[in-house]
Amino acid sequence: MLLEMKNLCKTYGETIALDRLNLQLTPGIYGLLGPNGAGKSTLMKLICMLIQPTDGIVLFDGEDIRMHRNNFLDRLGYMPQHSCLYPDFTVQEYLYYVGSLKGMHKKEVALRAEELLLRTRLIAMKKDKIQTLSGGMQQRLMFAQADPEILILDEPTAGLDPQKRLELRNLIAEYSKDKIILLATHIVSDIELIASQILLLKKGKLIKVDPPGALTSQLTSKVCEINFSRPLKELEPYGRISSIYRRKEDIFVRLILNDPAILPPQASFVYPTLEDVYLYYFNDEEEVSHEHFSL
Repeated sequence: MLLEMKNLCKTYGETIALDRLNLQLTPGIYGLLGPNGAGKSTLMKLICMLIQPTDGIVLFDGEDIRMHRNNFLDRLGYMPQHSCLYPDFTVQEYLYYVGSLKGMHKKEVALRAEELLLRTRLIAMKKDKIQTLSGGMQQRLMFAQADPEILILDEPTAGLDPQKRLELRNLIAEYSKDKIILLATHIVSDIELIASQILLLKKGKLIKVDPPGALTSQLTSKVCEINFSRPLKELEPYGRISSIYRRKEDIFVRLILNDPAILPPQASFVYPTLEDVYLYYFNDEEEVSHEHFSL
């Protein structure tokens, strides 16, 4: 199974939303990172055929998806950022409804719905109305309906508490066997442990495609930590502050260095995280979501 984008381009007037993107996706989880306006939503909409490219082509197993639209859409699942659930439906009714939209036979719909409810651990709620479900359960139901071989997930954990985010993240990892999963998020920790590849998108250009470990290793000796109690402005000449957190009574500052040869006094190198990678490449863009303790 191979999903390819060749010289994919999308413009809106003079604005370039996606700039000559070339990419090959085989089964695995791909974390799509980039600030607002980077082109993430445009890329996902092009794959889902919600918009048409200005130039370039999307291929699935060597075939233009536009020439085999129905076959491709049958194998594609999309989970948008905002809920598209019907609150008065029961969980089971909603999956039956989605199955019928996909042209599945009644018996096939019933069997598949039962399987999906078991896998997403919603079987006990199948007769409950969607409006009675928690936010985490509704996200699991959204994930269940986005079932086929290619899954496009747009901010799937947005608005969830840490426990529900962890549950959904683990579910995505369990679900990933023999599937192509493209997951766009601003919460870096959601993909650091489960993604096989990270795609960094900036101003419409794909600037990096690497496994998480390869990306973090590229910042070795560029990230340091310091126990610091003086004004933070004193650290500005050394680099960009990645995070501030507490350990017992001490306050620590994590810094992405401008020059690895010039360390602040009493600082020591630490192993980079994917969050450090994000800030390193997008330091002139919006802030990434942090999960550290803040002052």
